[in-house]
Amino acid sequence: MTTYEHAMLGITGVLAVGLNRRYGWPIAAIAAVAAVSPDWDGVTIVAGAAAFAASHRVWGHNVWACVVTGILIGCLDYRFDAVTQGGRFLARLLHLSVPGEPPRIRAAWSLGGLAVWIGVAVLGALSHLAADLVFSGSATLPDWQLQLWWPVSSAGYVFPLVPWGDAGVSIVFVAGMFAMWKWPGRLQPISAVTLAAVVLYAAARGACWGASFP
Repeated sequence: MTTYEHAMLGITGVLAVGLNRRYGWPIAAIAAVAAVSPDWDGVTIVAGAAAFAASHRVWGHNVWACVVTGILIGCLDYRFDAVTQGGRFLARLLHLSVPGEPPRIRAAWSLGGLAVWIGVAVLGALSHLAADLVFSGSATLPDWQLQLWWPVSSAGYVFPLVPWGDAGVSIVFVAGMFAMWKWPGRLQPISAVTLAAVVLYAAARGACWGASFP
């Protein structure tokens, strides 16, 4: 999956369960941040192709790293409201017109709210692994296995259904975005349908992929 697709997977998941109705857009934004966070291990590309090949989809792409990263993202954002403050700053910087009142900085904290933030961030990070397990390989490139339990185990896992570079899921997410823009009062059902369409597309694409490249 691309960064955009990972982020949309996190956002759409939050909207599909309706958490935005209680916690507003920051909970969807934190899901997007967490959903792309495992790719932090990609910065190793600055050390060269060999370092990138050895660490990407390893250091950040395992269950332990995703849980720890999700907890950190959830705790830090809930305490410092970084997403909301960043949104307010960008709105002022770019002179954006935001419908309704500007998002408010969190004035009170609770264990329940913190648990929601951590839970969403951890699930968002883990959604990255689920996606990368099934989006892998192509006619010319090998599948890239994930070492899900690294460093405890170096066993690799991959269940390729959709080849790299396939634009189908991006199109599904873009269609979902336009539908949400057109019918903002129906965010939850549109998001649920979008997620279902992503799953069905991956399953159908996997059937075609397996038939074309046994």
